[in-house]
Amino acid sequence: MADDGQFSRTLLLAVDAWRYGTRDDLQQRDLQRALGTAVRESALRSDLDPARWQRQDAGDGMFTPITDGSAEPKVIGSFVRELDEWLGRYNHDLQPQARLRLRVAVHHGVAIPAALGHAGAAPVHVCRLRDARVVRELLEVFSEANLVLAVSEEIFEGSVRPRHTSLSVKDFTRVEVAEQAKEFFATAWVHVPGVAGERVGAQLDAFAVSLSFAGTAVPPPRFFEQAVCRSFDAIGAPGPEGAEASGEVLSFPVPAGLSGTVLTGTWIEHLRKNTGAQFPGIRLAAGIARAPDPAVACAEATRLAGSDAAGRLLAASTRSRLVIVVSEEVYDAVVSRGGRFVFPMSYRHHEAGTGCWFRVPGHSIPPDPGPPQDQPATGAGSPSATATTYGDHSTAIGHGTFTAPFIMGDVHQHGSDR
Repeated sequence: MADDGQFSRTLLLAVDAWRYGTRDDLQQRDLQRALGTAVRESALRSDLDPARWQRQDAGDGMFTPITDGSAEPKVIGSFVRELDEWLGRYNHDLQPQARLRLRVAVHHGVAIPAALGHAGAAPVHVCRLRDARVVRELLEVFSEANLVLAVSEEIFEGSVRPRHTSLSVKDFTRVEVAEQAKEFFATAWVHVPGVAGERVGAQLDAFAVSLSFAGTAVPPPRFFEQAVCRSFDAIGAPGPEGAEASGEVLSFPVPAGLSGTVLTGTWIEHLRKNTGAQFPGIRLAAGIARAPDPAVACAEATRLAGSDAAGRLLAASTRSRLVIVVSEEVYDAVVSRGGRFVFPMSYRHHEAGTGCWFRVPGHSIPPDPGPPQDQPATGAGSPSATATTYGDHSTAIGHGTFTAPFIMGDVHQHGSDR
């Protein structure tokens, strides 16, 4: 490194451990020891010299400038691969909550030695990438992963795209990092070892939400600010921009970088609570869709929220004022994998050909929405319903639910034609 105050441009590596603060004193001590060993051994196996790194440790993580001019391709390629393999061996027999899992970020720029470590915009940048909400969420969403790597746009364009690294362009997914509280906005590229890029992209594609309000021609005054924006604020995400109201439907694109799991889980839960607290008389259907183009996602979300099936289901529900409707793509790529407040077994198709899945909070599975408006109800002498059993053994027949060890097939009134 250059002397104090002198100019020096170098490679910067920042690492942080997952859920360090939830561990007791002895567990934190063991994790620190394991983290140091993981970084050192992975560096040595990648033909790097960690003895020359001027590490700045912080208990659950580390920051270090790497002055070796040939290190960048090794760090982005073999070091990350070796680190992932080392963590896999270490975590093999551990309980999930005891695993050592890491957020790793790489950038390059000016780092000036200072009294408490290093100063400069570049050290701040790499640490902001490491700690970005989208990186944290990916580590939570992909629970099988040992680490998530985030590289700055400068690293990606300078090393990955020109094929100087063993990781290729297809191994990375572009994300927009927006940390409003810290006034930090940047483009980054993320890689999750062992997870296909398509799955990562499915979490980070453009999502949109549409809210359809039953029994009112327009959204209630200040609903967007007090229910929608407040729910995004509760998960640490910026409020959405470009919201459009058309009749009883309010649609908006979801802020870039918010994962589908957080949107369909934690955000929906906050929306349900905020709506109940601030607008207790409101009944609404929330459509959620995703697509590479935000406008396409908004159009699909509007179709879902305003569908006849969603309206009938909302009318049929007696225990909830909210119906959640997700597209087939969102269910397959996000909901089906589960997560915090994401309950895949509580969703179902209510009728063939809708191209969407429904969930009604308060019901283990949604109630029967009744027949479509253009179809007559089943005759009084021969009602029938389909009984469906899910993992929690809650079974819906018509408008009612009951619990049984195992039920399959169709249930019909005695004396009907079948």
